[in-house]
Amino acid sequence: MRRPPRVGRRPGLALIAVLAQLTLIFMVWSLANRQCASTIAVEEALGRRSRRQSGSLAALSHGVGLLETGVPPESELGAEGTPGTYRCTVEVAQGGSTATYTLTYVLMDEATGRWSVSATPYAVGTDFGLSPPAPFE
Repeated sequence: MRRPPRVGRRPGLALIAVLAQLTLIFMVWSLANRQCASTIAVEEALGRRSRRQSGSLAALSHGVGLLETGVPPESELGAEGTPGTYRCTVEVAQGGSTATYTLTYVLMDEATGRWSVSATPYAVGTDFGLSPPAPFE
């Protein structure tokens, strides 16, 4: 004999409730995953930038340290054809190897003795023949 259907209960509501729960759980998981992925990407970018700049910052600190001991030799100022400019090379230890950078000193104001220092990676075509810096006096 067949049972009479119950009044008030609809079959299949449990399946809908489980599907709704799973949908909500996967939505929350995808939001959390997106947030974690973007955080990891930002951290990796900061690490790459730090490694990329470490060599030029070390070369720049070497150049500024030379300026603390004196100024570039006047005999070599403007040797490249630009007055008030002195260029030299410096080698910096970077991650177990050495990298060569070109230091460029530009005299900003003769009256006050202000200098600008910049460090760029050594380029064979344009920086060939530059020597390491002489001690400043």
